[in-house]
Amino acid sequence: MTTPYERLMNEAIPTGRFGRPDDSRARKTPAAPSTPEQQAARRAALDQAQHGWHLPDQTSERKRERSRDRKRAGRPRHLRLVPNPTDTEAA
Repeated sequence: MTTPYERLMNEAIPTGRFGRPDDSRARKTPAAPSTPEQQAARRAALDQAQHGWHLPDQTSERKRERSRDRKRAGRPRHLRLVPNPTDTEAA
């Protein structure tokens, strides 16, 4: 019995498949494209599954609270006013 390292080193060009055949060539026919209705149904199911979900830790709760505070204050997240006490001229 060989180790995974030995199997990897036995490959001519290491692919990480440990000597197994390439799976990408196994499918001869491409998958059928999904319709807009199928895409919408998948998106709706995903939205429903994620609705109301959040990480229950304290750090995430602090981030959510800061975000709510910014929204209440009407400040965009990416803009911050930083006072410069040495600046005497307006830009």
